[in-house]
Amino acid sequence: MRGILIFVLCIAAVGAAMGGVAAGVKNKRVNIFKTQAGAWLFTIVMVIAAIGIGYARAPVNGPVPEPGLQQGPGAYPSYVWDNAGVLSTQTERALYERNLRLYDRYQVTVAVVTCNYGGDDLYNYALQCAGDMGLGGYDFIVALDIAGENYWLVQGNDIRRDFTDQDCSDYAYDYMERSFARGDYDDAVLELTKALEDWYGSYFD
Repeated sequence: MRGILIFVLCIAAVGAAMGGVAAGVKNKRVNIFKTQAGAWLFTIVMVIAAIGIGYARAPVNGPVPEPGLQQGPGAYPSYVWDNAGVLSTQTERALYERNLRLYDRYQVTVAVVTCNYGGDDLYNYALQCAGDMGLGGYDFIVALDIAGENYWLVQGNDIRRDFTDQDCSDYAYDYMERSFARGDYDDAVLELTKALEDWYGSYFD
């Protein structure tokens, strides 16, 4: 409504300026841009053009979506690839904020991938995703294969001695199995990543 009012006022101002130009020029051959009315007309036209460009660039029907779910603010990614579309927006935001804390405190990341892979080599799939994400030796990645009804937790090579393959299996089962089995994938990844955040706290502190 305010934009329409501004537009109407500007049109009225242009009309008044054009009337002034007509009155000043009458039937003489005069360059209107050298008259005071002509200068006002040119200024008003430029203002209207600027307003039009501003409205054209403004977001339509609501604010710009929040960053940080697929790509975080700046260059920091979320490390959450919900390819199966089973995680809520609230869960993705919680995972992103957890990773911000982890990176701020320990420069580590717990990545989460959901998929409908259905293959027998989910471990290799998780490794491929970790490589594509650029994860490091102190990071984790958990892959949830919804179609294959399977999940896998993989640790970075630099913590493999302190967090073994058996630890990965135990953590994944203890913190994910019950929720995963009933289809509550949000709770499954939140519980596991919270446990891994706690483990980092005891490992580095």
